[in-house]
Amino acid sequence: MKAERVGSLFWLAAGLISTYGSVQLGLGKFREPGSGFFPFLAGCFISLMAMIVFFQSFLRGREVQAKLSSLWEGLRWRRPIEIGLLTLGYILALERLGFLLTGFLLLFVILKGVERVSWGKAILIPVLTLGVSYLLFNVFLKATLPKGVFGF
Repeated sequence: MKAERVGSLFWLAAGLISTYGSVQLGLGKFREPGSGFFPFLAGCFISLMAMIVFFQSFLRGREVQAKLSSLWEGLRWRRPIEIGLLTLGYILALERLGFLLTGFLLLFVILKGVERVSWGKAILIPVLTLGVSYLLFNVFLKATLPKGVFGF
C-alpha cells in the first residue's frame, strides 16, 4: 500500500477517535462551548484533511507515489527519541517543580543540548515563551498552573 494512503488512514482514524471522544465530553452550546468543542473541531479538521490526502493519492501518477518502506530510509532517530524522553521528564516533573521551572528546563535543554543554539538564545527563548504563557494563562485567563515546591 502506498505511504500516503497508509498515513491518511492513520490520521483519519485519529481524527475520528478524537471526534468521538469529544462528543463524549460534551460539545455544549454555540455561545457556551463545552470541554469537547475544540477537540471536536480539531478531530473534524484532521479527518477532513486525511480524506483529502487519501483521495488525492489515487489521482497522482504512480511515479510520484512513494512506497511505505522508502519513508524509513536514512531516518535519524536520535533527535525524536531525545525530545520524547525530555517531554516525558517534563510531564513527570511538572507537578513537583512547577510550570515555570520545568518549562524553562525543558526548553533550555532542547535548545542548548539537542538543537545546539547559542547560550543567549537558549536562555532568552524560554524566558520569553514562558513569560508570555504565564501572562496569558495565569493572569488573563485565570488558569491555575502548577506552582511546584518553590511556589512559582
